[in-house]
Amino acid sequence: MLTLLPKKLSACSDSFSFSSECSTSDIFFIEMNSSWALSQSGGGKEEGKVEWREFIQQYFQAVHQSSMDGKYERLLPFYCTEESCIQDEWNRLNREKRRAEERGVKLLAVQGQVTPMCWVDTDATMEITVQWQENKTLGIKQTKYKEANKRLFQLQLLKTNEKWSIIGARESNGDQKLVVEEEEEEPIIVVSGVEDAIDQPMLIVLGEGGYNAANAVAYAERYWNTTNPVYPRFTDDCTNFISQCLHAGGIPMLMSKEMGKGWWIRTGKGASWSYSWTVAHSLYLLLKSGGAPMRAVTKSSAAELVPGDIICYDFNGDGRFQHNTIVVAKDANQMPLVNAHTTDSSMRYWAYEDSTAYTPNMRYAFFHIRGV
Repeated sequence: MLTLLPKKLSACSDSFSFSSECSTSDIFFIEMNSSWALSQSGGGKEEGKVEWREFIQQYFQAVHQSSMDGKYERLLPFYCTEESCIQDEWNRLNREKRRAEERGVKLLAVQGQVTPMCWVDTDATMEITVQWQENKTLGIKQTKYKEANKRLFQLQLLKTNEKWSIIGARESNGDQKLVVEEEEEEPIIVVSGVEDAIDQPMLIVLGEGGYNAANAVAYAERYWNTTNPVYPRFTDDCTNFISQCLHAGGIPMLMSKEMGKGWWIRTGKGASWSYSWTVAHSLYLLLKSGGAPMRAVTKSSAAELVPGDIICYDFNGDGRFQHNTIVVAKDANQMPLVNAHTTDSSMRYWAYEDSTAYTPNMRYAFFHIRGV
């Protein structure tokens, strides 16, 4: 939600894209739609509009170039001089860099697309919401794989002495570390799936018992960045997505008339669902129990997991789990790569140290899925 009192609220579906490969890491190729060009035809331009758009373009270009060569200090001029403006992002980038070095991973190529969704314009500030999709080609021990994510960012800009600077940046509806105090606080539906149905074939799955991990993984790959129109999508969609993957793998629903019992969802008119289908901690408790319908087995480390297994995340380390992912592959070090929703992710390294929700107290729970 945009909280500033708007002088001008605008929306846009245009985007700019960029890419880089290891052989040309100092070169970025920018494709700009007409609304992002430095000059506009007809009707003129609003004062300051091009200026902030160019600033945002340069910022994300610098982000991608820094991810290639590790020189994150080039981002400092984009932020205000207060240390608090960049501290969280600086820490996140350093965690990501350190983990890549520990894994022996090299970034071979990166492609990105930034789409401005809407912005609020006041006298000296801008609050901008952008969708940032990033695709990376990574190399590790003679093997290559592709990692991708799609994020919604809110940037706050301040203009002083005719110069823009970032005074706030946060991922909107990203990996959630906020505690839900009561299970009865249901996630909010934000997408019905109608738009996806236009471009994507409908896939309806019915549980048959047992567990076909390959089918669960195939579903996770198919829908990691979109919505199966059979199901609703929520603001915090991670558990709903994981439940769909498990069901696609053959795990049957345990139907009940009570939301606090079973594991189920009823779609269509008057849709309803169990807490265990949509709430991260409720699914964690069901998996931890080892009972039907997943018959999950708790594992002591991520290395013991195989594709189709589930990881639960307690970002705060307080015993309440807020996120779930599904293992879709293992890297050359035999460590899990995962897919997830909310921050839509594909082949992401399991540890989530690159997450904006990371805290030093983060805990994990690892589950192998057997099925009934």
